[in-house]
Amino acid sequence: MMTENITVTITTPSDREAVVTREFNAPAALVFEAVTKAELIKRWYGAAGSLDACESDPRVGGAWRFAFTAGGRQMAKFGVYTEMDPPRRFVRTERYEGWDEYEALLTVELVERNGKTTLTQSFLFPSQELRDTVMKTGLTPQGMSTFYERLDTLLDEVLRS
Repeated sequence: MMTENITVTITTPSDREAVVTREFNAPAALVFEAVTKAELIKRWYGAAGSLDACESDPRVGGAWRFAFTAGGRQMAKFGVYTEMDPPRRFVRTERYEGWDEYEALLTVELVERNGKTTLTQSFLFPSQELRDTVMKTGLTPQGMSTFYERLDTLLDEVLRS
């Protein structure tokens, strides 16, 4: 089910970058944990029931890997955390198994104001062509809004418990 409500902003500040911005009604420390800790990622990441495996070691040099089913096909993405500054920022590499060998760099920054957190995800791709391909296949306002609605639900659940 796709959302009618666009809740993200996506910009392309350079020919190799895509930046996704979204506000969450939760403190930065909780949002940071929800996007870096495997036990929480498993509860919201991907379409319902599509995350088959999730590993995340959120420390410099720590590995991460998410395996999922998309369109009936097994896929996985993986990488290494290269910077860690909880709960404000982390940087990690990102690759897809079975897809063209490329490595993107993902920088996530969290800014908290009055109990709300703005998450900014900056993707740096090796080429404009790859960025444009990814932006056509899932890195869209519609797709990312739906994606982050599941994170909203998890954050609500955690805050209420």
